[in-house]
Amino acid sequence: MVAQNHSNRYRAARALGLVATGSACVVMACGGPGIVSPLAHAPETPGDQTRCRLAANQENPLVTEWPASEKANLEARLREGSVVVSYSGCTLRMLPSCRARGAYQWRRTTISSDMIEIRNADELFAKLPIGAVSLEGELQRSGRLAVQTSVAGQLQLAGFDPSSIPKGGECEGATHVLGALSIGAFKLRSGGAAKAGGQASLSVIASARGSSESEETIMREAGAPARCELATEAAPHPDCASPVQMFLRPLPSNIVDRGPVGTVKVKFLPVRAQQEWEVVVGDRPLCKTPCERWVDPAMPYTLKYDPGFFQRNEYIEVPDLRQHAASERLLVRAEPRNTGEFLGGIMLTTFGGIGVLTGTTLAAVGCGKTPGLCTAGLVTLPLGLLALAPGIWMIVDSKGVVHVTPAQAQGSPATDLLAQTWLQP
Repeated sequence: MVAQNHSNRYRAARALGLVATGSACVVMACGGPGIVSPLAHAPETPGDQTRCRLAANQENPLVTEWPASEKANLEARLREGSVVVSYSGCTLRMLPSCRARGAYQWRRTTISSDMIEIRNADELFAKLPIGAVSLEGELQRSGRLAVQTSVAGQLQLAGFDPSSIPKGGECEGATHVLGALSIGAFKLRSGGAAKAGGQASLSVIASARGSSESEETIMREAGAPARCELATEAAPHPDCASPVQMFLRPLPSNIVDRGPVGTVKVKFLPVRAQQEWEVVVGDRPLCKTPCERWVDPAMPYTLKYDPGFFQRNEYIEVPDLRQHAASERLLVRAEPRNTGEFLGGIMLTTFGGIGVLTGTTLAAVGCGKTPGLCTAGLVTLPLGLLALAPGIWMIVDSKGVVHVTPAQAQGSPATDLLAQTWLQP
Protein backbone atom coordinates (compact mmCIF):
# COMPACT_ATOMS: atom_id res chain seq x y z
CA MET A 1 0.00 0.00 0.00
CA VAL A 2 2.88 2.38 0.84
CA ALA A 3 4.58 1.57 -2.43
CA GLN A 4 1.32 2.09 -4.28
CA ASN A 5 0.81 5.53 -2.64
CA HIS A 6 4.37 6.54 -3.56
CA SER A 7 3.69 5.42 -7.13
CA ASN A 8 0.44 7.43 -7.23
CA ARG A 9 2.21 10.54 -5.94
CA TYR A 10 4.96 10.12 -8.55
CA ARG A 11 2.39 9.87 -11.36
CA ALA A 12 0.52 12.89 -9.99
CA ALA A 13 3.70 14.99 -9.85
CA ARG A 14 4.68 13.92 -13.36
CA ALA A 15 1.20 14.73 -14.69
CA LEU A 16 1.28 18.10 -12.93
CA GLY A 17 4.49 18.99 -14.71
CA LEU A 18 3.02 18.01 -18.06
CA VAL A 19 -0.16 19.98 -17.36
CA ALA A 20 1.80 23.08 -16.37
CA THR A 21 3.83 22.89 -19.55
CA GLY A 22 0.74 22.27 -21.70
CA SER A 23 -1.20 25.09 -20.07
CA ALA A 24 1.63 27.51 -20.69
CA CYS A 25 1.67 26.54 -24.34
CA VAL A 26 -2.09 27.04 -24.70
CA VAL A 27 -2.03 30.56 -23.24
CA MET A 28 1.37 31.72 -24.45
CA ALA A 29 1.61 29.56 -27.59
CA CYS A 30 5.16 28.68 -26.45
CA GLY A 31 6.50 31.93 -27.87
CA GLY A 32 9.79 33.34 -26.73
CA PRO A 33 10.19 36.64 -24.85
CA GLY A 34 9.35 39.71 -26.93
CA ILE A 35 7.70 37.66 -29.65
CA VAL A 36 4.02 38.07 -30.48
CA SER A 37 2.81 34.51 -30.06
CA PRO A 38 0.69 32.91 -32.79
CA LEU A 39 -2.64 31.36 -31.95
CA ALA A 40 -2.25 27.98 -30.29
CA HIS A 41 -3.46 25.10 -32.39
CA ALA A 42 -6.92 23.76 -31.59
CA PRO A 43 -7.12 20.06 -30.74
CA GLU A 44 -7.09 17.69 -33.64
CA THR A 45 -9.85 15.28 -32.54
CA PRO A 46 -13.29 16.05 -34.02
CA GLY A 47 -14.93 15.85 -30.57
CA ASP A 48 -12.62 18.50 -29.10
CA GLN A 49 -13.09 20.76 -32.13
CA THR A 50 -16.85 20.68 -31.56
CA ARG A 51 -16.40 21.50 -27.88
CA CYS A 52 -14.10 24.39 -28.74
CA ARG A 53 -16.70 25.85 -31.10
CA LEU A 54 -19.27 25.65 -28.30
CA ALA A 55 -16.82 27.21 -25.85
CA ALA A 56 -16.32 30.14 -28.23
CA ASN A 57 -19.80 31.35 -27.23
CA GLN A 58 -18.59 31.88 -23.66
CA GLU A 59 -17.08 35.30 -23.18
CA ASN A 60 -16.40 35.06 -19.42
CA PRO A 61 -13.59 32.47 -19.16
CA LEU A 62 -11.79 31.66 -15.93
CA VAL A 63 -8.03 32.20 -15.95
CA THR A 64 -7.26 30.19 -12.83
CA GLU A 65 -5.37 27.55 -14.85
CA TRP A 66 -2.96 30.09 -16.35
CA PRO A 67 0.72 29.82 -15.38
CA ALA A 68 1.92 32.41 -12.87
CA SER A 69 4.17 34.05 -15.48
CA GLU A 70 1.27 34.64 -17.86
CA LYS A 71 -0.95 36.04 -15.11
CA ALA A 72 1.88 38.44 -14.25
CA ASN A 73 2.02 39.42 -17.92
CA LEU A 74 -1.73 40.11 -17.86
CA GLU A 75 -1.38 42.33 -14.77
CA ALA A 76 1.38 44.30 -16.50
CA ARG A 77 -0.80 44.82 -19.60
CA LEU A 78 -3.66 46.10 -17.43
CA ARG A 79 -1.49 49.00 -16.29
CA GLU A 80 -0.78 50.05 -19.89
CA GLY A 81 -4.42 50.48 -20.98
CA SER A 82 -7.05 48.45 -22.79
CA VAL A 83 -6.17 44.78 -23.24
CA VAL A 84 -7.14 43.64 -26.73
CA VAL A 85 -7.15 39.88 -27.34
CA SER A 86 -7.80 37.26 -29.99
CA TYR A 87 -10.19 34.69 -28.53
CA SER A 88 -11.48 31.58 -30.28
CA GLY A 89 -12.94 29.41 -27.54
CA CYS A 90 -10.03 27.14 -26.61
CA THR A 91 -7.28 29.69 -27.16
CA LEU A 92 -6.79 33.26 -26.06
CA ARG A 93 -3.90 35.41 -27.20
CA MET A 94 -3.15 38.88 -25.89
CA LEU A 95 -2.02 41.45 -28.47
CA PRO A 96 0.44 43.57 -26.47
CA SER A 97 1.30 45.92 -29.35
CA CYS A 98 -2.34 46.63 -30.14
CA ARG A 99 -3.00 49.79 -28.14
CA ALA A 100 -6.43 51.36 -27.77
CA ARG A 101 -7.91 54.15 -25.69
CA GLY A 102 -9.14 53.17 -22.22
CA ALA A 103 -8.01 52.37 -18.67
CA TYR A 104 -8.97 49.98 -15.85
CA GLN A 105 -10.48 51.17 -12.59
CA TRP A 106 -10.79 49.17 -9.37
CA ARG A 107 -14.29 48.49 -8.00
CA ARG A 108 -14.64 46.70 -4.66
CA THR A 109 -17.59 44.31 -4.42
CA THR A 110 -19.16 42.06 -1.81
CA ILE A 111 -16.89 39.11 -1.05
CA SER A 112 -18.15 36.06 -2.93
CA SER A 113 -16.91 32.46 -3.02
CA ASP A 114 -17.65 29.66 -5.41
CA MET A 115 -16.72 26.05 -6.10
CA ILE A 116 -16.74 24.62 -9.61
CA GLU A 117 -16.44 20.85 -10.03
CA ILE A 118 -15.56 19.17 -13.30
CA ARG A 119 -15.95 15.42 -13.86
CA ASN A 120 -15.97 14.94 -17.64
CA ALA A 121 -14.59 16.51 -20.80
CA ASP A 122 -17.82 18.27 -21.72
CA GLU A 123 -17.88 20.08 -18.37
CA LEU A 124 -14.17 20.88 -18.74
CA PHE A 125 -14.59 22.60 -22.12
CA ALA A 126 -17.69 24.42 -20.88
CA LYS A 127 -16.21 25.71 -17.59
CA LEU A 128 -12.48 26.05 -18.35
CA PRO A 129 -12.34 26.51 -22.14
CA ILE A 130 -8.93 28.18 -22.36
CA GLY A 131 -7.11 25.47 -20.40
CA ALA A 132 -9.30 22.55 -21.47
CA VAL A 133 -6.82 21.13 -23.97
CA SER A 134 -3.99 20.93 -21.43
CA LEU A 135 -6.16 19.81 -18.49
CA GLU A 136 -8.01 17.01 -20.27
CA GLY A 137 -5.27 14.45 -19.55
CA GLU A 138 -5.19 15.33 -15.85
CA LEU A 139 -8.98 15.05 -15.66
CA GLN A 140 -8.87 11.57 -17.20
CA ARG A 141 -6.18 10.51 -14.72
CA SER A 142 -7.71 11.91 -11.53
CA GLY A 143 -11.42 11.78 -12.44
CA ARG A 144 -12.15 15.23 -11.03
CA LEU A 145 -11.03 18.86 -11.17
CA ALA A 146 -12.28 21.57 -8.81
CA VAL A 147 -11.81 25.34 -8.76
CA GLN A 148 -12.50 27.21 -5.53
CA THR A 149 -12.57 31.00 -5.91
CA SER A 150 -13.00 34.04 -3.68
CA VAL A 151 -13.59 37.41 -5.38
CA ALA A 152 -13.09 40.81 -3.75
CA GLY A 153 -13.86 43.08 -6.71
CA GLN A 154 -13.22 43.89 -10.35
CA LEU A 155 -10.97 45.93 -12.58
CA GLN A 156 -13.42 47.56 -15.00
CA LEU A 157 -12.57 49.14 -18.34
CA ALA A 158 -13.51 52.81 -18.74
CA GLY A 159 -13.10 55.23 -21.63
CA PHE A 160 -12.69 52.51 -24.28
CA ASP A 161 -13.22 53.56 -27.89
CA PRO A 162 -13.22 50.75 -30.51
CA SER A 163 -12.40 53.22 -33.27
CA SER A 164 -9.07 53.93 -31.55
CA ILE A 165 -7.86 50.42 -32.40
CA PRO A 166 -5.31 50.99 -35.17
CA LYS A 167 -5.53 49.21 -38.48
CA GLY A 168 -2.42 47.20 -39.06
CA GLY A 169 -0.50 44.02 -38.34
CA GLU A 170 -0.22 44.64 -34.59
CA CYS A 171 -4.02 44.34 -34.21
CA GLU A 172 -4.56 41.59 -36.77
CA GLY A 173 -6.86 38.88 -35.40
CA ALA A 174 -8.32 41.05 -32.62
CA THR A 175 -11.79 39.82 -31.60
CA HIS A 176 -12.44 41.05 -28.04
CA VAL A 177 -11.39 43.60 -25.48
CA LEU A 178 -11.09 42.79 -21.78
CA GLY A 179 -14.07 44.65 -20.33
CA ALA A 180 -13.58 43.57 -16.71
CA LEU A 181 -11.41 41.23 -14.65
CA SER A 182 -12.47 39.66 -11.36
CA ILE A 183 -9.77 39.89 -8.70
CA GLY A 184 -9.34 37.60 -5.69
CA ALA A 185 -7.88 34.24 -4.62
CA PHE A 186 -8.32 30.69 -5.90
CA LYS A 187 -7.25 27.06 -5.70
CA LEU A 188 -7.29 24.57 -8.59
CA ARG A 189 -7.36 20.98 -7.39
CA SER A 190 -7.37 17.58 -9.05
CA GLY A 191 -8.69 14.29 -7.68
CA GLY A 192 -10.62 13.82 -4.46
CA ALA A 193 -14.26 14.76 -3.97
CA ALA A 194 -16.25 17.53 -2.32
CA LYS A 195 -17.97 17.17 1.05
CA ALA A 196 -21.37 18.67 1.77
CA GLY A 197 -19.70 21.78 3.15
CA GLY A 198 -17.76 22.34 -0.04
CA GLN A 199 -14.36 21.17 1.30
CA ALA A 200 -12.32 18.63 -0.65
CA SER A 201 -11.01 15.42 0.95
CA LEU A 202 -9.99 11.91 0.12
CA SER A 203 -12.69 9.87 -1.58
CA VAL A 204 -13.24 6.57 -3.28
CA ILE A 205 -13.98 7.03 -6.99
CA ALA A 206 -15.93 4.17 -8.46
CA SER A 207 -15.43 3.25 -12.08
CA ALA A 208 -16.23 0.43 -14.47
CA ARG A 209 -12.81 -1.08 -13.79
CA GLY A 210 -13.16 -1.14 -10.04
CA SER A 211 -12.47 1.18 -7.11
CA SER A 212 -9.30 3.03 -6.13
CA GLU A 213 -8.38 5.79 -3.72
CA SER A 214 -7.73 9.21 -5.27
CA GLU A 215 -5.80 11.81 -3.27
CA GLU A 216 -6.60 15.47 -3.92
CA THR A 217 -3.70 17.52 -5.30
CA ILE A 218 -3.44 21.31 -5.46
CA MET A 219 -2.38 22.16 -9.01
CA ARG A 220 -2.58 25.97 -8.83
CA GLU A 221 -3.27 28.47 -6.08
CA ALA A 222 -2.89 32.21 -5.57
CA GLY A 223 -3.80 34.52 -2.72
CA ALA A 224 -5.41 33.92 0.64
CA PRO A 225 -9.23 33.98 0.75
CA ALA A 226 -9.19 35.33 4.32
CA ARG A 227 -7.36 38.44 3.11
CA CYS A 228 -10.05 39.35 0.57
CA GLU A 229 -12.05 41.08 3.29
CA LEU A 230 -9.21 43.56 3.73
CA ALA A 231 -9.78 45.11 0.26
CA THR A 232 -10.48 48.85 0.28
CA GLU A 233 -12.18 51.24 -2.11
CA ALA A 234 -8.74 52.23 -3.37
CA ALA A 235 -7.22 48.81 -4.08
CA PRO A 236 -7.46 45.08 -3.35
CA HIS A 237 -5.33 43.52 -0.64
CA PRO A 238 -1.98 42.27 -2.07
CA ASP A 239 -2.78 38.73 -0.83
CA CYS A 240 -6.14 38.75 -2.65
CA ALA A 241 -5.26 40.36 -6.00
CA SER A 242 -4.90 37.48 -8.43
CA PRO A 243 -6.79 37.47 -11.78
CA VAL A 244 -9.68 35.01 -11.50
CA GLN A 245 -12.15 35.51 -14.35
CA MET A 246 -12.23 37.53 -17.56
CA PHE A 247 -15.29 39.34 -18.89
CA LEU A 248 -14.69 39.89 -22.59
CA ARG A 249 -16.53 42.30 -24.88
CA PRO A 250 -16.74 41.39 -28.57
CA LEU A 251 -15.37 44.08 -30.85
CA PRO A 252 -17.64 45.54 -33.57
CA SER A 253 -17.65 43.51 -36.78
CA ASN A 254 -16.10 46.36 -38.76
CA ILE A 255 -13.11 46.23 -36.38
CA VAL A 256 -12.76 42.44 -36.26
CA ASP A 257 -13.13 42.04 -40.01
CA ARG A 258 -10.37 44.24 -41.39
CA GLY A 259 -8.38 43.65 -44.52
CA PRO A 260 -4.83 44.66 -45.42
CA VAL A 261 -4.09 48.34 -45.82
CA GLY A 262 -5.24 49.64 -49.21
CA THR A 263 -7.86 46.94 -49.82
CA VAL A 264 -11.67 47.05 -49.91
CA LYS A 265 -14.11 44.30 -49.05
CA VAL A 266 -16.47 43.55 -51.90
CA LYS A 267 -19.57 41.37 -51.80
CA PHE A 268 -20.28 40.09 -55.30
CA LEU A 269 -23.99 39.24 -55.49
CA PRO A 270 -25.42 36.61 -57.87
CA VAL A 271 -26.07 37.76 -61.42
CA ARG A 272 -28.86 35.31 -62.27
CA ALA A 273 -30.44 32.69 -60.07
CA GLN A 274 -29.40 29.10 -60.86
CA GLN A 275 -26.37 30.32 -62.83
CA GLU A 276 -22.80 29.97 -61.66
CA TRP A 277 -20.92 33.21 -62.36
CA GLU A 278 -17.24 33.64 -61.61
CA VAL A 279 -15.35 36.72 -60.51
CA VAL A 280 -12.09 36.78 -62.43
CA VAL A 281 -9.02 39.02 -62.33
CA GLY A 282 -7.43 38.79 -65.75
CA ASP A 283 -7.45 35.04 -66.39
CA ARG A 284 -7.37 34.08 -62.73
CA PRO A 285 -10.66 33.08 -61.05
CA LEU A 286 -11.20 34.77 -57.69
CA CYS A 287 -14.46 33.24 -56.46
CA LYS A 288 -17.96 32.18 -57.51
CA THR A 289 -20.93 34.39 -56.75
CA PRO A 290 -22.23 35.02 -54.19
CA CYS A 291 -18.91 35.65 -52.48
CA GLU A 292 -17.11 38.27 -50.40
CA ARG A 293 -13.43 39.11 -50.60
CA TRP A 294 -10.90 41.75 -49.58
CA VAL A 295 -9.50 42.91 -52.92
CA ASP A 296 -7.15 45.48 -54.39
CA PRO A 297 -9.41 48.16 -55.92
CA ALA A 298 -6.78 49.01 -58.54
CA MET A 299 -7.15 45.62 -60.25
CA PRO A 300 -9.71 45.05 -63.06
CA TYR A 301 -12.51 42.60 -62.21
CA THR A 302 -14.88 40.80 -64.57
CA LEU A 303 -17.96 38.67 -64.04
CA LYS A 304 -17.87 35.60 -66.26
CA TYR A 305 -20.51 32.99 -67.11
CA ASP A 306 -19.64 29.80 -68.97
CA PRO A 307 -22.88 28.21 -70.30
CA GLY A 308 -21.07 25.11 -71.55
CA PHE A 309 -20.19 23.62 -74.93
CA PHE A 310 -21.22 25.26 -78.21
CA GLN A 311 -22.18 28.51 -76.49
CA ARG A 312 -20.21 31.67 -76.04
CA ASN A 313 -19.12 32.84 -72.59
CA GLU A 314 -20.83 35.92 -71.21
CA TYR A 315 -18.80 38.70 -69.61
CA ILE A 316 -19.72 41.76 -67.55
CA GLU A 317 -16.99 44.26 -66.71
CA VAL A 318 -16.92 45.66 -63.15
CA PRO A 319 -16.31 49.43 -63.03
CA ASP A 320 -13.12 50.83 -61.54
CA LEU A 321 -13.41 50.19 -57.79
CA ARG A 322 -10.94 52.95 -56.96
CA GLN A 323 -13.76 55.44 -57.36
CA HIS A 324 -15.52 53.82 -54.38
CA ALA A 325 -12.48 52.85 -52.25
CA ALA A 326 -13.34 55.43 -49.57
CA SER A 327 -16.32 53.30 -48.50
CA GLU A 328 -14.03 50.31 -47.73
CA ARG A 329 -16.99 47.89 -48.02
CA LEU A 330 -18.87 47.59 -51.31
CA LEU A 331 -21.73 45.71 -52.91
CA VAL A 332 -21.39 44.73 -56.57
CA ARG A 333 -24.70 43.89 -58.21
CA ALA A 334 -24.85 43.10 -61.92
CA GLU A 335 -27.85 43.30 -64.22
CA PRO A 336 -27.06 40.85 -67.05
CA ARG A 337 -27.72 41.34 -70.76
CA ASN A 338 -31.38 41.56 -71.75
CA THR A 339 -31.47 38.65 -74.19
CA GLY A 340 -34.84 39.55 -75.70
CA GLU A 341 -33.87 43.13 -76.35
CA PHE A 342 -30.51 42.02 -77.70
CA LEU A 343 -32.06 39.57 -80.19
CA GLY A 344 -34.67 42.15 -81.23
CA GLY A 345 -31.89 44.66 -81.84
CA ILE A 346 -30.00 42.16 -83.99
CA MET A 347 -33.09 41.50 -86.10
CA LEU A 348 -33.84 45.20 -86.60
CA THR A 349 -30.22 45.93 -87.37
CA THR A 350 -30.08 43.08 -89.89
CA PHE A 351 -33.24 44.11 -91.73
CA GLY A 352 -32.35 47.77 -91.48
CA GLY A 353 -28.89 47.12 -92.89
CA ILE A 354 -30.35 45.13 -95.77
CA GLY A 355 -32.81 47.96 -96.43
CA VAL A 356 -30.10 50.61 -96.44
CA LEU A 357 -27.86 48.55 -98.72
CA THR A 358 -30.73 47.75 -101.12
CA GLY A 359 -32.04 51.31 -101.20
CA THR A 360 -28.59 52.74 -101.81
CA THR A 361 -27.96 50.28 -104.67
CA LEU A 362 -31.34 50.87 -106.36
CA ALA A 363 -31.01 54.63 -106.09
CA ALA A 364 -27.49 54.59 -107.51
CA VAL A 365 -28.44 52.38 -110.47
CA GLY A 366 -31.94 53.64 -111.20
CA CYS A 367 -31.69 57.40 -110.78
CA GLY A 368 -30.83 58.85 -114.21
CA LYS A 369 -31.66 55.72 -116.19
CA THR A 370 -34.64 53.85 -114.65
CA PRO A 371 -37.07 56.11 -112.78
CA GLY A 372 -38.88 53.11 -111.23
CA LEU A 373 -35.71 51.72 -109.63
CA CYS A 374 -34.80 55.17 -108.44
CA THR A 375 -38.17 55.61 -106.71
CA ALA A 376 -37.92 52.16 -105.09
CA GLY A 377 -34.42 52.97 -103.84
CA LEU A 378 -35.48 56.33 -102.38
CA VAL A 379 -38.35 54.61 -100.52
CA THR A 380 -36.31 51.62 -99.28
CA LEU A 381 -33.33 53.66 -98.03
CA PRO A 382 -35.12 55.71 -95.34
CA LEU A 383 -37.11 52.67 -94.22
CA GLY A 384 -33.84 50.82 -93.70
CA LEU A 385 -32.44 53.73 -91.74
CA LEU A 386 -35.57 53.80 -89.59
CA ALA A 387 -35.03 50.13 -88.66
CA LEU A 388 -31.23 50.36 -88.33
CA ALA A 389 -31.11 53.19 -85.77
CA PRO A 390 -33.36 51.61 -83.09
CA GLY A 391 -31.77 48.20 -83.69
CA ILE A 392 -28.34 49.60 -82.84
CA TRP A 393 -29.77 51.37 -79.79
CA MET A 394 -31.41 48.14 -78.58
CA ILE A 395 -28.14 46.21 -78.88
CA VAL A 396 -26.25 48.85 -76.88
CA ASP A 397 -29.01 49.18 -74.29
CA SER A 398 -29.28 45.41 -73.73
CA LYS A 399 -25.74 44.98 -72.42
CA GLY A 400 -25.17 44.15 -68.71
CA VAL A 401 -24.88 46.91 -66.16
CA VAL A 402 -22.96 46.75 -62.86
CA HIS A 403 -24.02 48.78 -59.83
CA VAL A 404 -21.37 49.46 -57.16
CA THR A 405 -22.76 50.78 -53.89
CA PRO A 406 -21.40 51.19 -50.34
CA ALA A 407 -22.21 48.28 -48.04
CA GLN A 408 -22.69 48.23 -44.31
CA ALA A 409 -20.56 46.10 -42.02
CA GLN A 410 -20.68 42.34 -42.42
CA GLY A 411 -23.79 40.82 -40.95
CA SER A 412 -25.89 43.99 -41.08
CA PRO A 413 -29.62 43.39 -41.72
CA ALA A 414 -29.72 45.67 -44.76
CA THR A 415 -26.85 43.87 -46.47
CA ASP A 416 -28.20 40.40 -45.69
CA LEU A 417 -31.71 41.34 -46.91
CA LEU A 418 -30.38 42.68 -50.20
CA ALA A 419 -28.25 39.59 -50.73
CA GLN A 420 -31.21 37.30 -50.04
CA THR A 421 -33.37 39.29 -52.46
CA TRP A 422 -30.89 38.76 -55.29
CA LEU A 423 -30.45 35.10 -54.41
CA GLN A 424 -34.12 34.41 -55.06
CA PRO A 425 -35.04 33.12 -58.54
